[in-house]
Amino acid sequence: MRDRAAWRRPPAERVADKRVTWAEAGSGFTVCNAGEGEWRQVCWEFKQRPRRSEAAVRALLSSAIYTTCVGTDLLFENEYCRAWDFYLPPGGGDAGEPHHHVLDYAFVYVAKGRLLGSHHDGSPGLFDSVNEDGDVSWFDIPDGAGADPAFAHGGVNGYDDLPMREYLVELK
Repeated sequence: MRDRAAWRRPPAERVADKRVTWAEAGSGFTVCNAGEGEWRQVCWEFKQRPRRSEAAVRALLSSAIYTTCVGTDLLFENEYCRAWDFYLPPGGGDAGEPHHHVLDYAFVYVAKGRLLGSHHDGSPGLFDSVNEDGDVSWFDIPDGAGADPAFAHGGVNGYDDLPMREYLVELK
């Protein structure tokens, strides 16, 4: 067991919205709320080394028929993952602009949301995903998915009065 007296907490750090920080195994990380409103932290713990090398990940990404930008903004990338912010304003999105999933991924909704998924050709009806704040979903993506349009889709916010926001993490 680790001697608690030997463990020192790092100093608190002000963290802005959508900031991604990587903490190595065994290290500590302390944050404080930078604003007056509600503040939440979403933590992902990786229990093993990446399954793929960086070269294998690049090959998968380059094999995709459509863009592999699976969120609004790529917030962070390292040898373990790619972390995305995915935000659509009320009624926003484009069913005719598909993105392609080639890596296993999980997402967490940070507000109530509804995503209407379209097929890679823009036709509607692929899925209707209604989620509550805090919902988490996991998706296994097989090798070779980049050549299969079944793993590509577009999306539109299904609510005209609420924005949709989730954070999505792809595992390498």
